[in-house]
Amino acid sequence: MSTSRIRLHSRWTRQQWNEDPELTLAGPLLSLHRTSDVNDIEPGQIRDARAVLRARAGLGTARLTPEDAAAWRDIRATQQRIVERFLAERARYYGHDQVLPFPDARAMADENRDTFVIIKFMDEAPHLEATLDSLLNQDYDLSRLVLITADNNSTDGSTEIVDEVARRNDTAARIVRLAQPVPGAGHTARLGVDRAVATVLEMCRADGRWERLQTATIAVSDGDTVYHPGVLDEIRGKLDTHPDVDGVMPFLTYKLTAGLRLLHTGPEQVTLPRLREVQHRQPPTRVPHSLATVAAHATFPRDGRRLQGATAGLTDRDGVVHEAPVQHDEAVGRFAVYQDPAGRVAYLLPDRTLLLAAAPVSGTDAALLALENGTVGHDETWKWHTAIGHDIFLRWAFLGMGLPEEVVFPDTSDALKTFRVWAFAIGGQHQLTRPGLKIATGSDYQSGRVLQAAGCTVMLGSAHAPAETEIDRLIKMVRNFVDEKAVFYGNTRSEMLERATGLYVHMTRIQPQLEAELRDYEDWVFRDVAFPERLIFPLRWMFQNAVRYYCHGPAEAELVRRRFLTPILSPDDVEAVCRDLIDPAREALAEAPLHEKQHRAEAVAEAVIVAYYPRILAFYGETIRSFMRAHEVEPAAYEWLLAEVPALRNALRENPPQVDPTAVWSSADYDIDDARGQVTSVKGA
Repeated sequence: MSTSRIRLHSRWTRQQWNEDPELTLAGPLLSLHRTSDVNDIEPGQIRDARAVLRARAGLGTARLTPEDAAAWRDIRATQQRIVERFLAERARYYGHDQVLPFPDARAMADENRDTFVIIKFMDEAPHLEATLDSLLNQDYDLSRLVLITADNNSTDGSTEIVDEVARRNDTAARIVRLAQPVPGAGHTARLGVDRAVATVLEMCRADGRWERLQTATIAVSDGDTVYHPGVLDEIRGKLDTHPDVDGVMPFLTYKLTAGLRLLHTGPEQVTLPRLREVQHRQPPTRVPHSLATVAAHATFPRDGRRLQGATAGLTDRDGVVHEAPVQHDEAVGRFAVYQDPAGRVAYLLPDRTLLLAAAPVSGTDAALLALENGTVGHDETWKWHTAIGHDIFLRWAFLGMGLPEEVVFPDTSDALKTFRVWAFAIGGQHQLTRPGLKIATGSDYQSGRVLQAAGCTVMLGSAHAPAETEIDRLIKMVRNFVDEKAVFYGNTRSEMLERATGLYVHMTRIQPQLEAELRDYEDWVFRDVAFPERLIFPLRWMFQNAVRYYCHGPAEAELVRRRFLTPILSPDDVEAVCRDLIDPAREALAEAPLHEKQHRAEAVAEAVIVAYYPRILAFYGETIRSFMRAHEVEPAAYEWLLAEVPALRNALRENPPQVDPTAVWSSADYDIDDARGQVTSVKGA
């Protein structure tokens, strides 16, 4: 479907336009905001936001061009009032340093900078360089980009990594460094957001281009997430095509290369820092193709790579073989080094891995090689599904099986959530608190909830250009399943608010220990416990979004029938699902308050999953097969993984134990730095 014809997932948030601002601020959507260490949102913010939304909608999409001064005059004035009120309240609450424009604001205006990305981090040394490099190697005009690094008291060398990346940055992107001494990821992101908003306002004052409040964007990312090279362009394209959309959330999966670390039989992964230390013994072999993004994996297909004897070879798609001398080092083994015309480097390893120094996004290449090389043991079938298959299914269901991305009204977590400047200024970024928890996650979701409460529309980015995050949450999830501590990404039955504000502890320091622990779990743990529980997440997410979209109206219902339900279920099943489960709930869901709609949709989604689980499992298997065929993997390398999928237990038929997150926080499992919300060690390890 052409993006210009998409019916936006916006009916329910638009219903908010008629609610009294005082009721909105007192309502459940913003209940967590009232417990946060942040200034209250003024009713005028909500009132003015809705004035912008109504006026914008009144123009019609054909006239939504901010350069049209006459049509946009009143809209811009209201957006300006929202931004100025926001910054004034922040200054009163935190002090004027909180809202200082960046010193180079006027130069940024002259350079037409309009894309601000905040990387918040605390002790992310193992991941931070990859995050920064993935953003500095985007297929995007980097002269528009301001990359803001916000350090939250790191002590592991993360600050020095930022300094080194800034020193060697030869792109047109600007890098700004901030430090937030107040503990908490939300506090750190808030500092970056507030100063970015203040900078954009200063830019507008400098040259009178007030349309920036509508067209410029601010995004927030964690320091352990990497981005497909098309992410920034994908987000910009969505916002340019849909001026009535105020936020875009990239499609999010876990890093497949990180998931491979959980496989006991897999080879030890050679890291880029270790290769960089020894690569200079011989000059790299030059190739005429780019090695800057994961597209290089397709340029040099897996079956055309070899590293044997003294000579390595890369065969490109045109059949040209590029030979290079093989180097050897005691620490990293054998490898060959290639370099593209821009100086980007890649390393070819004996298992045919092509490790791209400038493209830290893992893509699917390494996961496919693990199967083709036979390094996935048959005694790790369900571990593979838990760590790898789940994310292949999640992405390929949309990318390869045709499920419509437009049915999704996404969560706005800190994986490059991107908002227009004026919309971010409605309520800003927060550090949430919750009774009984010293640190609560969910600071990333709350700014999205402010936009929902005001009545803004958000969209999901395309699965073509995903974000890939670390597997620390996956590890905590599996441990929670196994220990029957169903908190923080472990309780698959809880409502979104509970899932978004459960126990959170920063665990980068102990992640290698927990990965080693999970590697030693027997496969029955993943078969009987971890994977059945984990599979509920994408299924609930996809089905509840489809249910909500279906209830928008006849056109949306037809789209869900044709492009969502039909690929998954039989024709008779589609009719039965609509007749017996969705249609009877349609009126109640439509009439429910916004904060209850997802809960009601999830109840319907669960009923569908329980009733049609065997057919949904068949769709899971078909999706994996489709992915493998598309990537030219021989059936013998993967069919054995799918043999027992039809017998997987349906975890939704059972109720897991409920455990208060505060009990887990005070448990004897970890040493926790309470002030920072950081696990410093595993007791007894």
